[in-house]
Amino acid sequence: MPGVTPLLEVAGKIQRGIFISRPNRFTVLLEYQGRNLMCHLHDPGRLRELLIPGAPVLFREAQTQGTGRKTQYDVLAVHSSGNWVITDSRMPNSILKRTIELSILDYEIVAEEVKHDDSRIDFLLERDGVRYITEVKGCTLCRDGIALFPDAPTSRGSRQIKRMLEYPGARPLLVFVIMRPDALSLSPNVETDPKFYEIVREGIMRGLATISFKVSLEDGRFICFRGAVPVVWDDFSLPRNAN
Repeated sequence: MPGVTPLLEVAGKIQRGIFISRPNRFTVLLEYQGRNLMCHLHDPGRLRELLIPGAPVLFREAQTQGTGRKTQYDVLAVHSSGNWVITDSRMPNSILKRTIELSILDYEIVAEEVKHDDSRIDFLLERDGVRYITEVKGCTLCRDGIALFPDAPTSRGSRQIKRMLEYPGARPLLVFVIMRPDALSLSPNVETDPKFYEIVREGIMRGLATISFKVSLEDGRFICFRGAVPVVWDDFSLPRNAN
């Protein structure tokens, strides 16, 4: 398929069920082979446009079985608008790392899980002698070709951006990984979280850079790079790559 670059193969046996309900924030009930099955959903977003009764869901056996875990399976993706939408919020960081390893994005990783005050920021990157303190955000919501972030209020996201703007000796960089292939651009979900919108808008005026790109899930297993996506934030049109 033109413009598709394989990044990662999802580990574990992947199976398909049908969404029934979401009993709580991190649990979904599926129908699988005539029985009900509880699965862990590692995504705190609302996902209202995705988690619709009858929607096909891909899930897999959990790769780690931690103490106190109540479910044996993890949700991988939900089918919506003709596409698989990846709904595991642990994956965007691994996806970004892989795009750097494959030289799709021209950066080097200096450090991961960078501690600054009361926050941990995902990466410290470097390119052409410039360091970038970097936070990665996965985006699953898309309407009429426009990816919208966030799909739920994110006080943590606002706090992280404040810390990034305070970080010494590095330019702040916000990376959006759109977890579906049908987005043509990305914009703020102002109605859902006006505070996050305002702090990013302030950050842009203070030098915040951005990258946005989309991925797809092919053959139910392979996560593939599908190209850069422009970010439009109010009257600011952000570059695809940090400069």
